[in-house]
Amino acid sequence: MGEHPLADEDFHRLIDSIYESALDITAMPTALGLFSRYTDTDSPHYLVWDKLAGQARLGVTPHGCFAAQGGHVPESLYALASLPARALAAAHAADGQDSALWPEPPHDTDLAHGIRLLDTAEVCVLMGSAGRDAGPGGNPDGALHRSRRIARVLPHWARAARMQQRNFELSGLAALGLASLDTLDFGVMVLQADMRVRYANVWAEALVQADRQLALENGVLKARDQTLRATLYKLLERAVQPRGSEPAAGSWMHITSGGQPVPIIVLPLVSRQPVEGPWQLPFAMVLMGNSESRSVLDSAVLTSLFGLSRKESLVAIRLAAGETLNEIADHEFVSPHTVRVHIRDILRKTGTHRQSELVRLLHLLPGVALPRAPTAHGVRAPA
Repeated sequence: MGEHPLADEDFHRLIDSIYESALDITAMPTALGLFSRYTDTDSPHYLVWDKLAGQARLGVTPHGCFAAQGGHVPESLYALASLPARALAAAHAADGQDSALWPEPPHDTDLAHGIRLLDTAEVCVLMGSAGRDAGPGGNPDGALHRSRRIARVLPHWARAARMQQRNFELSGLAALGLASLDTLDFGVMVLQADMRVRYANVWAEALVQADRQLALENGVLKARDQTLRATLYKLLERAVQPRGSEPAAGSWMHITSGGQPVPIIVLPLVSRQPVEGPWQLPFAMVLMGNSESRSVLDSAVLTSLFGLSRKESLVAIRLAAGETLNEIADHEFVSPHTVRVHIRDILRKTGTHRQSELVRLLHLLPGVALPRAPTAHGVRAPA
């Protein structure tokens, strides 16, 4: 016998709320409240148990969400983890059919003994409620009525629990990744071809704020100087839309910001895994040197960025390390004249004019492993 139309309306409202709670945990108390009314159960509760830590990560009742931080999960919810909770049939939980029914629990228990919605190596998601002996209006068939409604809803809770945990994992990984980028001592930005900034770490934001020629307005990186703006667009276009044999990586330009030289390196950003939605757009990564940073130089980086030969890269690294011309000649087994020739060529390729300027530029470069491709010469933006 089918559900009453009003009951079906309540059911679909409940299901919408369940899946909404998978994306927004703050919606879960409302979902539990709707579940309580639809199934005629008392005090439904939801618990995410951390099996490795041996403690609750999250507890939810119709009255609110309780995070594990600070021990705010009510003790009454901890009791659910100690119950011999029954496992929800995996075949029914994963079959993707809205009408799939979970095998009915004994009529005298309902959710009193708990249901295990999800069980992995790290977490166990449990759901329970207080039991009742009779259904609406004292009807002795109320337990059977309630059991059937619970069975109708539980597969959706199981799917939502998997979605929720996956979202938690992805959010955690994203937070860790962004936090690690904030620890770097040079700027990192992710830009679209239209200069829209999708991400900027702490140093990138600080460098842009301190630069008179650059600004971040409404999420868009802007250059006030026309030449600098054209150069930025060219570098971005080259990174996101490489043409033929033209190298897409290793482009750079050297600008003056408050009297400090700042190298800007633009690289194509390619994901190892398929990207969905608006993130399918081509992106570029922009590395911005930090004047307070001294990175460990890599000869391959210098070769990729500036087209230096291997010997020129080694000379540049020794020069940046503070060695004199004669010391470099001794270490590289060449004459001082040959070292001078190498330094002259290095200055030309890097767009610098004095050894002191070259050394300062080298100290600002992040030690990153760029693709081994020849690159165009750097562009110096006007001060």
